[in-house]
Amino acid sequence: MSPGRCSRDRVTDTTTPRSLRDPGVTLNKRRARPFRARIAERLARGEHLVLYGPVGSGKSTLLRALHARLQREGTPSGIADTTTCLGDMTRTFARAYPEIDIAGLTQHRIRVRLAAAAEQRRGVLLFDHVEHLNAATVGFLHRLRGGLAGVALVLDVDGQREREALRARCPALPLVAMPRSSARQLRAYLRGAGPETMPDLMAGQERQILRAAHGRPGWMALCSRLLREDRYWHGDTLYVAVLCADTEIALRLGCQPFLQSEIQKPQLTPPVDRRKQGPTPV
Repeated sequence: MSPGRCSRDRVTDTTTPRSLRDPGVTLNKRRARPFRARIAERLARGEHLVLYGPVGSGKSTLLRALHARLQREGTPSGIADTTTCLGDMTRTFARAYPEIDIAGLTQHRIRVRLAAAAEQRRGVLLFDHVEHLNAATVGFLHRLRGGLAGVALVLDVDGQREREALRARCPALPLVAMPRSSARQLRAYLRGAGPETMPDLMAGQERQILRAAHGRPGWMALCSRLLREDRYWHGDTLYVAVLCADTEIALRLGCQPFLQSEIQKPQLTPPVDRRKQGPTPV
């Protein structure tokens, strides 16, 4: 057998009988379970996770898909689009168990009653855009430990320094990094608007856009919208660097894309002739 063929073939253990081999250990990546399914299984077991990644990596989209799946399955679930304080967590907990009467109760009594409901029927809490974890929120999560409810905290983290700070803030919670999308998936996001509205790109232009995306589907979806703006084109020439820079700015600021319909030319006013106004009052 040639060395080239050895490197392409999947390595298997020939000394151990097939019936005694570990079925979970395999080098074939095609048989690996999808990332979303693995996260859903861990949350269903009552685990607490911290899902982190850069802006536009698909964390919020994943959270909404998990919430929709849990609702179809009949699992109690609540989702918070923005999590800034303990009150946001309490309201999300109450959405997971709407049958519990919490009228007129204090925040502490509400959480106690909801925790008792979670003991009877395990649910999942999804907290998106967690800004900071103070002592109150960490204590709330600690009291939920023990299989009462699965919890997913989503934080925007980009860079090694921010990852180290996150590990220091959440030493007891497992950290799960959001995987990058493949080039094939990014091309699908780039052409998601349809071939009838998608401008023609050269191979070099498409490669430059894919490199700037860094595996972030949200970045690519926003770039595909800006790509249809005339101000990035000069005939058949595309200003790729300007397009990628504007996409990064719009994504990080969380604002709407720079649509041409929203761009208004500044109104030029004629200069003021101060000689007709007289002396300036003191």
